[in-house]
Amino acid sequence: MSNGSTMRRIGSAAVAGAAALAVLAPAASAAGRPSAPAPVGAAEQSLGSKLTVADYRQYLASRNTPEAKRTLKAFRALPKAKQQKFVGYLQNRKVYEALTASLKGTTRPGGLRRAVPYNADVSFVKEVRVKAKGTIAGLDTRVSFAMSEEIFGIPVTAEKVWVQYLARGGRATHLKGGGATVSNVNAAVDIKGGGKPHLDRGAAAISATWKATPRYASFGKALNKVQALDAGVLGYWRANLHNA
Repeated sequence: MSNGSTMRRIGSAAVAGAAALAVLAPAASAAGRPSAPAPVGAAEQSLGSKLTVADYRQYLASRNTPEAKRTLKAFRALPKAKQQKFVGYLQNRKVYEALTASLKGTTRPGGLRRAVPYNADVSFVKEVRVKAKGTIAGLDTRVSFAMSEEIFGIPVTAEKVWVQYLARGGRATHLKGGGATVSNVNAAVDIKGGGKPHLDRGAAAISATWKATPRYASFGKALNKVQALDAGVLGYWRANLHNA
């Protein structure tokens, strides 16, 4: 066999080998790379199965807020049996669903505070505060409405709305402000939302929507609430909180 023929066969084999490596290279490279990241929001959709006492302590310790610190101190002081019942109430959807109210009163300075028992361990606290001061422009009035859930006397959620306005002749004539806030140390759900104040036919009003999104499957499905307050018409206020 001539040297030329041998060289041609070697060259052909080298080309074929290079082509085979080129085909295999992408597959090898893909195998060596980490898997593609999960779609955005996938981690948020992943829920724990059930909230435990240890989970709750860790949750409170990780939150650098005055509410969480107070709750952790009070929770640690409970007997173990009550701690277990406490976290059971946190992830009981029926308890949070029962947090509702419908109230009415006058805009005279003062207010009210009522604690309504859900059972021997849990209570719902309804609180309305009214402040008023006479000015040249009218009666400067601030009304707030808060609803909170307490377990063994320890607050775990508090949803609040408020309005401030000037009143003349038994009607709100000028809106000075208003807002909605939520304080939540219930590790079983995230609660977010809010609302904006407005004038409505002589009343200063606000309606806030609160969306409770489960962090543990034991809570069940999400739950929305609407909290509303209006004040000023004929010197009265009306407040309510209901499930949407």
